[in-house]
Amino acid sequence: MKDRPAPAAPAVAPSSAKPAVNAKPARKAQLQLARLEPWSVMKFSFVMSVVCFVVLLVAVTVLYTILAGLGVFDAISDTINSLTKQQGETTGGVDAGSWFSFFRVFGYTVLVGALNVLLITALSTVGSVIYNLAADLVGGVEVTLKEAE
Repeated sequence: MKDRPAPAAPAVAPSSAKPAVNAKPARKAQLQLARLEPWSVMKFSFVMSVVCFVVLLVAVTVLYTILAGLGVFDAISDTINSLTKQQGETTGGVDAGSWFSFFRVFGYTVLVGALNVLLITALSTVGSVIYNLAADLVGGVEVTLKEAE
């Protein structure tokens, strides 16, 4: 028996064509999130917290530059100095200008940001372990997924 040639493939409709009226409905699947791998959660939360740390450093630098350019820190320092010096004296009082130096503000920002990275990473990892223990008891979080139309 001779092999017949395969029928030609139907023409592809342009992308702007409307979908067929009798198209099948999207499928749905109900799934359970039964386990979070702690190592994976730790890596992901570390990377995300480092990204947030970099955003924090950039935001503080930009905000400090804007406020210093507007003279906000000088005005606060002058006010504090005038309130803390003895009456009738021209010098003395608290040197508030050193409180608002860029290196001090940036140093505190780095300290707080580094602590945030450590705490967010640790708490996320511990949270994944706690979730796994709870999911063993109750079965995890149920998620319904639907196929895109």
